[in-house]
Amino acid sequence: MTIRPTKGMTVMATPKDNLGLVKWVQAWLGQAYWYGTCCYDCTASLLEHKAKQYPSSYPESRMSRYKADIAAGKKCADCIGLIKGYLWTREDGKLVYKLDNRPDKGANGMFSAAKVKGAISSLPEIPGLLLYHSGHAGVYIGDGWAVEAQGFSAGIIKTQVSKRNWTHWYVCPYMDYLNADGTAITEFAEAASAIVNRTLSYQEGKQLMTGGDIKELQIRLLYLGYDCGEVDGHFGPLTSAAVRAFQQKNGLEVDGIVGALTREALQTATPVVQETKNNYLIQFKATLSENDADTLMEKIKMLGYEATLTIIS
Repeated sequence: MTIRPTKGMTVMATPKDNLGLVKWVQAWLGQAYWYGTCCYDCTASLLEHKAKQYPSSYPESRMSRYKADIAAGKKCADCIGLIKGYLWTREDGKLVYKLDNRPDKGANGMFSAAKVKGAISSLPEIPGLLLYHSGHAGVYIGDGWAVEAQGFSAGIIKTQVSKRNWTHWYVCPYMDYLNADGTAITEFAEAASAIVNRTLSYQEGKQLMTGGDIKELQIRLLYLGYDCGEVDGHFGPLTSAAVRAFQQKNGLEVDGIVGALTREALQTATPVVQETKNNYLIQFKATLSENDADTLMEKIKMLGYEATLTIIS
């Protein structure tokens, strides 16, 4: 069936929507959890590759189980990989990395990119919403239930939302949301558009504007060479000063306000300083869990740095 785009829907070569996601994750129930995978066949070559890439997640003590998954002909994904596998799979069933420019984000990065989200206590009855707690993701399938790639021991399972430690729900920003009859849920598209296009400013003595769009602005300013202080999603005096400096450098009205003209200039600007090629080695003497390591990597990347994680035993 071909879904024709209506008002509020995204037009892409391979349309993706919440109803398709729900069917996808339900079809993956009972499959294996392999960290760092995105809906692949369990094979010996994949195991060898992932064991080198993420040695802490593929210790010798787990090898017999991984090999049993291979022998059973199972497929595998991790929590966010289960969702990315849907987003990257064409209609002919072939998985294409970053299909239609849908990015490669971790569980925390996907949540940060979302424009529409809320506390888990306000979860709407809309199948296909994504569920979040730090370092983990799941898919709401309706009636209080979710599907998640929970971990090595559990695999991909169906769980009751109220019995898990989810903190938030959010709208996946890389697909459409439809009602059961196939019409677009336009409220989400309109809400996201309002957040993306809102005017940002700082007014002394008034409550600070906050949000993911401000965090993205701060990351962009830092990348371009303008010091806005901490990337915290709060439009304070340092962020305002950085915006003013950017406006002055680029011939814009210097008012510290991010409106349409300043936003467009930020998107097309290039760094005012050359990037350095310095490499830094940061060692931790503490044990990091898989989720903590994922969170750490996401935060480093949000600050504009390229990062790789190496486990030193």
